[in-house]
Amino acid sequence: MIKSMTGFSKTELECDSGKITGEARALNSRYLEINLKLPRIDYIYEQRLRELAKKHIKRGKIDITMKWERYSGEWNTPKINEIAVKQYLDLVKVLKDTYGLKGDLTIENILTFRDIVSYEENNNISEDNLVKSFMDIIKKLNEERTREGKIIQKDIKERLKNISKSLSEIEKRWPTAIKGHEEKLRNRMMEITKSTSIDEVRVLQEIAVYMDRFDISEEVVRLKGHIDNFKNTLASAEAVGRKLDFIIQEMVREANTIGSKSNDLHINERVVQIKVEIEKMREQAQNVE
Repeated sequence: MIKSMTGFSKTELECDSGKITGEARALNSRYLEINLKLPRIDYIYEQRLRELAKKHIKRGKIDITMKWERYSGEWNTPKINEIAVKQYLDLVKVLKDTYGLKGDLTIENILTFRDIVSYEENNNISEDNLVKSFMDIIKKLNEERTREGKIIQKDIKERLKNISKSLSEIEKRWPTAIKGHEEKLRNRMMEITKSTSIDEVRVLQEIAVYMDRFDISEEVVRLKGHIDNFKNTLASAEAVGRKLDFIIQEMVREANTIGSKSNDLHINERVVQIKVEIEKMREQAQNVE
């Protein structure tokens, strides 16, 4: 079953001391791009979570945000950044010794300096709870992407039926079209050669060679093969978006060749219908993982 590259999920996980909430959004992208926004203290787990996401999502732009809410209400603990304080004091000493500047630092003005006071997020999220919440987000996101994928798959299958129907009509029409074209060509050549002594056998040979250039049987067979390949790919459990793009390119190539070879209005109308359906399939395939 194919998956759409778009989707949204939201989860909540109740823990002993708080609650983990998460949101995930998926958008179209040619490649896999994962953006994580985690509680500050849990950035140490970022690489592990990123690898977990890659196992379950193969293509698309994924934005995942996780937040932690403590029940105690003690959100952040202020803490003096001793390293920063020392650096500022050293800087003041350099200014005095080197440039002869005067003045002293006070508590009032040093607290206005950047990074003097830091806030430690005392969230105490266990790795197990964080991973569990993260996997719940991924699971629900993939459920949503699979639901949208079913809608896309249904639409594509309907368009494949329409293409097969038009191709069948082309096959039925082709013998009549080629016979009419051959007759016109034969009459034209006979008019040109009626006042000469050109061999009839040679005329027929030339007609056969010329008509071979208009034969669309190989293109029809290949287009049928691409349709079967497309159906089999849709049923795959793997990420198939890029393969579908490739098959569509081949289908367009065969349809264009059939249209360029045929001089029959009925056939060309069916070719136009096929190309319209293929283009709509291309739009849908661009949304597939």
